[in-house]
Amino acid sequence: MSDDDEHENFIQAGELPPLSMPAFQLHTFAIIESFQRGVPGFVSDDYLEAIPAETTLTAAELEMAGVWVRREGGYFVQDDETISMVMGFREKSDANAEKCLTRGYHAPRGDGDWIVCETCHVPLKRPDGKPVGGAHGEAPDYGPQRDDLDAE
Repeated sequence: MSDDDEHENFIQAGELPPLSMPAFQLHTFAIIESFQRGVPGFVSDDYLEAIPAETTLTAAELEMAGVWVRREGGYFVQDDETISMVMGFREKSDANAEKCLTRGYHAPRGDGDWIVCETCHVPLKRPDGKPVGGAHGEAPDYGPQRDDLDAE
């Protein structure tokens, strides 16, 4: 195996050490999930166990790389750069959603394909005419919402 082949199996992003692609993916997905669970930067054992793929070795790689630190019930993520980026994105998204709630309607933008709200970026209309959201047409959970919030 040449040195070039070995470098293709690892990725280095920002201040992170080189990680295998599965470790990088688990790391980034787990950070996003930690925000959705309301515990930013903490990856629970329950989350890891719910993943159909084997995560034990991947979590061990992240721990050995110094990116995750074992705590009771899971791991503490030591990646301030990514956590700050996700936190900033979430805060901006919530603020934009709040603008639509305060205004009382979405501001549609689009020319016939996907129609999204110009402010909060929630999809409002699909190009195929099917419901936006879940299988039964329920609205997607994109932050603060009010049932009577419609496109004007």
